[in-house]
Amino acid sequence: MPERHFIIDCDTAEDDILSLISLLAKGVKVHALTVVEGNVEFETEVNNALWAINFLRDNGIDIEDLKVYKGSSRPLIKDFKTVEEVHGRSGLGEISPLVKNTSFLGEEDASTAIINLSKKYEIEFLAISPLTNLALAYLRDPSVVQRIKRVYIMGGAVYARGNITPVAEYNFWVDPDAAKIVMNAFKKKITLVPWEVAVKNAIDQDTFDRLSTLGTMLSSLYKDMYSFYRQFSSKMQGMRGNPHPDVITTAVALDKDIAVDVRQENVNVENCDCESRGLSIVDYVGPGHVRKKEWNAEVVYDINYYAFTVFLESVLKWF
Repeated sequence: MPERHFIIDCDTAEDDILSLISLLAKGVKVHALTVVEGNVEFETEVNNALWAINFLRDNGIDIEDLKVYKGSSRPLIKDFKTVEEVHGRSGLGEISPLVKNTSFLGEEDASTAIINLSKKYEIEFLAISPLTNLALAYLRDPSVVQRIKRVYIMGGAVYARGNITPVAEYNFWVDPDAAKIVMNAFKKKITLVPWEVAVKNAIDQDTFDRLSTLGTMLSSLYKDMYSFYRQFSSKMQGMRGNPHPDVITTAVALDKDIAVDVRQENVNVENCDCESRGLSIVDYVGPGHVRKKEWNAEVVYDINYYAFTVFLESVLKWF
């Protein structure tokens, strides 16, 4: 199997870190964590990314050339808000990360790193955060579209059932201008995993108990990182447990067969500064609708929940 080369663009909370661990556990080369505005305060996100690398190295994992690159700390145009009430003040639930070694912080800004790495490797881009960094890389160098092999995006709400407003998912809401740019620039190179897939496949109690008691370092980390998010998701959002929007996107990137309902559709983003900000505009495939636009993304509508939990368990047994 040929080597795969990834950049992870993240607003580093618990699901971002588990996404990194998942890629490395499956033997994928990760060259960069490009940090962007989002879940918690920007410098906290940077700290979390550095902590994750330190944690992996402390447990004997060879990270090779992996570095953290600071990207945009705000959207292209609009204001936004962080969501510590969802992920905890640190973004990592019950963990208070202390960084011992900051030497893994790259000197370049994120958009420069994206452009340069895309010239060196056949990059697959895991976008599990607002899309500001990738939009900036494109605006600086439009040819990056030709060099990046695939873009996997966690974002949007195809049925307009949002998690930050009634109609918008958080990543698209934070920077709808960037999301609009990326969705229209990287046509037919996008796999989109919307919020509804994460909601439908939130982790049930029996599975959470099993994943939290595997007797491994990562299993313990899982429990510590996700307990806060799980409580918020259950009490405030009415889910059966913690969702895994980013890790589902990662799992689909690694194994497309985990996705069981994928449709080629045109997805655009409402970028007004209004009540429908961040709304996913889907020219959908299905009865009752005549499609008007050529598709630009492969949209995942559902996954195999059992296969996903098997994937999670295999990752958490890594060490």
